[in-house]
Amino acid sequence: MDMMYTNSMSETERYQISNFIESQFGIRMPTTKKILLTTRLSKRLKELDFESYSTYFKYLTSEDGIFNELPIFADLVSTHETRFFREPQHFNYLLNKVLPDIFHTKYDCHGKTLKILSAPCSTGEEVYSLACTIEEFKRVNSMPEIKYTITGTDVSEKVSHKAIHGIYPETAIETIPLELKHRYFLRGKSSHEGFAKIIPEIAERTCFKVVNLMDCTYPFFEEFDIIFCRNMLIYFSKENQELICMKLTGYLKNDGYFFIGHSETLMNFNLQLKNIAPTIYRKK
Repeated sequence: MDMMYTNSMSETERYQISNFIESQFGIRMPTTKKILLTTRLSKRLKELDFESYSTYFKYLTSEDGIFNELPIFADLVSTHETRFFREPQHFNYLLNKVLPDIFHTKYDCHGKTLKILSAPCSTGEEVYSLACTIEEFKRVNSMPEIKYTITGTDVSEKVSHKAIHGIYPETAIETIPLELKHRYFLRGKSSHEGFAKIIPEIAERTCFKVVNLMDCTYPFFEEFDIIFCRNMLIYFSKENQELICMKLTGYLKNDGYFFIGHSETLMNFNLQLKNIAPTIYRKK
């Protein structure tokens, strides 16, 4: 006989868990998101055979839970919505404004490696969209000498592993123009039919890291020319939004480009950025 589970979460439990989520990951879970939080965690309670959210929380915050459960919890409470070439205006701006500004002539390609950060990157669609855009710029402008690396980070180990593999159902790439699919994706065969994989020439220019943007410092040992930090800030308080952007822009080169989501703003933030286009900034 199956054990009876209480799927209801008390307001005390929600408050306790929500405070923990915001302190650890910056993500806000107010009362209005109680059903969402319950839905995301209820299955995990059953898997671990816990009868209540408070019992689960006690385990989560134990020494064993912090080591073994926290990475799973991070994946459950974070949002992974993404798609290829999401908010296409940004990729058009990258192709037509940013890359021509950086690479005026073929001489600008020599001895230079373009460095880009995507944070958060979820399952990698943004990283590979950036790579495809750069490859198109190289092809159209006959600049095969251009070198680049793209670093993707996410708080979730699970989605980071998916991003590394670069394999997606064909439905995920159906909106990508046919010529780009032919150039930059490999169609799966036999047991992999119905899936597509990013080509090795692009995959080898990317790397993925598990990074919590609420940490005091980030594991980067270089500065970036371009940072995409899109559609994440909306889940954070204004205070944490500014704090994260301040830390990220510390890794942005002078005159580097900073992109945020179309539903986000940096208004009234004390950052060394100037607005050059809607949701696009440049470091002063």
